[in-house]
Amino acid sequence: METPLTAPATSPRVDTHLGKFSQAGTVVLAALAFLLSQPIIVLITALILAISALAPSVSPYRLLYRYVVLPLHLWRPRIVEDDPNPHRFAQGVGAIFLIASSILLFLTPATVAGWTLDLIVFALAAINLTVGFCAGCFVYYHLGRWGLLPRVRYQGGFHWRGV
Repeated sequence: METPLTAPATSPRVDTHLGKFSQAGTVVLAALAFLLSQPIIVLITALILAISALAPSVSPYRLLYRYVVLPLHLWRPRIVEDDPNPHRFAQGVGAIFLIASSILLFLTPATVAGWTLDLIVFALAAINLTVGFCAGCFVYYHLGRWGLLPRVRYQGGFHWRGV
């Protein structure tokens, strides 16, 4: 039988509204790229997600949220106990898909495959935004259970909070 992980004295926290803001931005950019048939928007979205995954403190979404959305009181932070690593993993996977999409769209005639990758990111971000199910987080938790990635730092493992 598996023993539950114990919560550290200071549990990690995330701002769920920042997450929703990031997901909405990704949905809008991926949709615009497809609807306007503009691979450059795919590349820009890939770079935003890559920065968000690798250096979250300077994520374009975080900076826009912190210095525009919050000061204008368009949204208030909603801080919850959660491990940020699964969310960063999901952003990294989205970045990889969009980088692959950009390569296909800019350098090959395989535009259908390129736009398909863009639409996959759009669909998964839209599901997370509207239903609250993060497919990348789900994969992260399972890879952690199998010992391929670090396990989450709080008790409970994967849980679907919904919207």
